[in-house]
Amino acid sequence: MRKILAFFCLAALSLSLISCAPASKEGGPVTLNMWVMPNSLEPLKDIEEALKPFEESNPNIKIKITVVDWGAAWSKITTAATSRDVPDIAQLGSTWVGSISSMGALLDLKDKELELGGADSFVPAAWKTSGVADSGQITAVPWIVDARALFYRTDVFKKLNLSSKDLETWDGFKNTLKKIKEAKLTIEGLEIFPLGMPGKNDWNVVHNLSPWIWSAGGDYLAKDNKSSAVSSTQALDGVSFYINLAKEGLVPSEYLELNTAQVSSNFNNGSVAMMFDGPYEVRTLTTPPAQGGASESITARNYAVVPYPKGPKGKYTFVGGSNLAIFKYSKHKEEAFKVVKYLTTDTNAQLTYCKASGFLPAKLSVFNEPFFSVDPARRVFKEAIKYGKSYPCVSFWGILEPMLTRRFGILWDYVTGSKDTVLDKNEIAKQLDLAKKEMEIIIQQGK
Repeated sequence: MRKILAFFCLAALSLSLISCAPASKEGGPVTLNMWVMPNSLEPLKDIEEALKPFEESNPNIKIKITVVDWGAAWSKITTAATSRDVPDIAQLGSTWVGSISSMGALLDLKDKELELGGADSFVPAAWKTSGVADSGQITAVPWIVDARALFYRTDVFKKLNLSSKDLETWDGFKNTLKKIKEAKLTIEGLEIFPLGMPGKNDWNVVHNLSPWIWSAGGDYLAKDNKSSAVSSTQALDGVSFYINLAKEGLVPSEYLELNTAQVSSNFNNGSVAMMFDGPYEVRTLTTPPAQGGASESITARNYAVVPYPKGPKGKYTFVGGSNLAIFKYSKHKEEAFKVVKYLTTDTNAQLTYCKASGFLPAKLSVFNEPFFSVDPARRVFKEAIKYGKSYPCVSFWGILEPMLTRRFGILWDYVTGSKDTVLDKNEIAKQLDLAKKEMEIIIQQGK
């Protein structure tokens, strides 16, 4: 653990800080500094809109928002965590909570759990990221949730006499992709390829593979989180199935050089029949082009959403998102908690921000609102959280994930570089064995 903390400290020394505003005078208005990432098309406007009712009800609390780019956020937050120059409130990616909590800079909100509604009132997979596993602490309250599902073109399915039932299992999903490939359909001048998925240049490399690993019965860590499980036979089966969708020509080879946003754009434009994406894609397909959406596209007129296909050991989706944390060194902890409580538990605040960002609410009761319960596409995501799974909230995950991203990236290099129609399982196994060795080193340092 000391080595990991030392790593964070060295990073902190090399970066500049965004300073907090000075404490307000006794009895005067309090200004809270809050860091958020660009979660929507208009990040500053949208969070201010969500906070407007709170500020109207609490005139002595003003909230100064700083939007921090996702690419810089990890460095800025870990820098703040190793100093006393901090914002009052910070958005944390849910997979970062374990590492940043272990640095000892976040306020423990365990005594506020009942005020927040209790663990059972939150999306279960999201609540597992509220503090380091088995620590008994709550250091980051789930705010917005990300889950993934399968988007498909209903017009393509109609032409080929296919239905959503053909996508219920791994075998059915793969056979459907093959039928679409063989059909060589052209709609409105575009040849329709079966599946769009990104390769190693995506920021979701690990998230993209996870549902397949879990559905095959595999995992990244052993149940006690003390050793790697990534080279198990089950994990190998899951990785092999997903990787070979590309090797077997069910994905255009050029897509493996794209990221999620680019693949989504191609799906929206009508080039592919299927892709996996989050609830924000529903927002895109229901938003006019003038507002950054694709509601006038052919796909927007012909799409539906279904869960991930069921694998040998079940059906899973990755659940991520973001949490809100209060720094220990905040001079206004009570006021900061009021803001966190409002954003994470108030139905209107959750609903307003989810509508703007496209993400899912962390609070389970919000799913009963018509916005989530009426629209068929959003209902799928409402169901998806029931079989959602998050990564272990451990101190070393923040270092583990980039390592896995690099190792899985090498696998994608084999896909693009090999002329074989199916990637040899032994080649995949070698990479997973190497990943296990690297993981074990990180795990040992984190103890």
